[in-house]
Amino acid sequence: MAFRAAATAGGAPWAELAAAVRRAASAGGFDLHEAGRRGLRETRDGPPSAQAEIRTFGSDEKALRVVLYRDNHAWCPYCHKVWLQLEEKRVPYRVEKVSMNCYGTKSRAFLSKTARGLLPALEIDGHFYTESSKIMQLIEETFPERPLLPASGPEKGVSQRLLALERELFGAWLHWLRAEESPRARREFERAMDATDRVLEASGGRFFLGAEVSLADVVFASSLERIAASILYYKGLRVKGGRWPSINAWFAAMEEREAYRATQSDFHTHVHDLPPQIGGCLASGSPEQRMAAQEIDGRDGRSWKLPLPPLTLESLEPGSEVPALDRLEAANALVHCHEGVLRSSRGGPAADAAFRYVVRALVEGVEGLQGSADPLRPGSLDSSAAASLRWTRDRICVPRDMSFPAARQLRAHLNWAADIIDPRDGWQGVPLPTSDRRDSDPVAFAAASL
Repeated sequence: MAFRAAATAGGAPWAELAAAVRRAASAGGFDLHEAGRRGLRETRDGPPSAQAEIRTFGSDEKALRVVLYRDNHAWCPYCHKVWLQLEEKRVPYRVEKVSMNCYGTKSRAFLSKTARGLLPALEIDGHFYTESSKIMQLIEETFPERPLLPASGPEKGVSQRLLALERELFGAWLHWLRAEESPRARREFERAMDATDRVLEASGGRFFLGAEVSLADVVFASSLERIAASILYYKGLRVKGGRWPSINAWFAAMEEREAYRATQSDFHTHVHDLPPQIGGCLASGSPEQRMAAQEIDGRDGRSWKLPLPPLTLESLEPGSEVPALDRLEAANALVHCHEGVLRSSRGGPAADAAFRYVVRALVEGVEGLQGSADPLRPGSLDSSAAASLRWTRDRICVPRDMSFPAARQLRAHLNWAADIIDPRDGWQGVPLPTSDRRDSDPVAFAAASL
């Protein structure tokens, strides 16, 4: 793809790069509005998206009764449950994004509604509610269409027992995750996982109540997703692709659903957003744990390097990919948020040019860019630009910014460019903090636009 010549390094200006992404998507027959992808526009009535601020599901926007207050970064497990419930039930709602205390500051307007700043929160017909379990029950009662919770009969009792099992599993997970290496804590966790696997096997279908998704699936989705990431990273025990076949089949069934794909995070996001939320996570230090952590963090010399290894169901973090589409999604996200990315990474003109090179590499391909009249070469840009690229690489957030396959592509392309600009800079100039994540304060992205 040819770009108009530009006087500055990096070639095309941002507006031209945005047009190039649209042309490439059209030429490739790609739909950037698939569920969970960073599309070119907000989809109010289309597939679900983490960027959507209004979801109408075909209804009149003026008649919306529900406002969901959820955390800006999609880190909060309790927000995840309510968000997924609304999407599965197709209840029209408006989104207000609020910072968690661990990474930002809540607005006065929100604190005037709930002095404790609790998330999630929900407004229905002007009435304000907090606490996720109460909110989910209220949603079921207020919007009985597409019920996720059995109203009566044997299934109601089964559903209540499943919700209690999720709390048991959640507690066993947190106990082991935050503990020094403890055989007893591990046994308690594995017993809870075994019990969860057994009830899925006995359900007669792919979900907790059989053939159809229920509130139990919504609740377990939030927990099991975080368990799969954190127990592998901090303890070296594989959950997805591990020894629980019915849980593996359940993950596969959930990932076929648009609503879940749009709310699903990746391992790297979760393992670094959990410590400040729960007071820290303790790594076991076993060989299996260290190897898993290196791969999830991209420190193994392969998982975040070009050419990327294929993403399959056998990967450490299982998944599927359409590399050309994934690259365009990553390019689109970077184009859309470039002003905030520059502010967040404290980048100057050299970093701006470096990010534009990355977008071009994602759209044209590395070989196409490097064979152009304006390739990225050592010495092309001030070495400080590499630090901005690496800062951004480690703070890409799924699903806030893009899907997991797109995040893989962007992380690897940022590495590629940083290694050319300054290979001496080391791997991760500024380590990710664990006591808080103020390094990811969304204020840097306020009012950013193309």
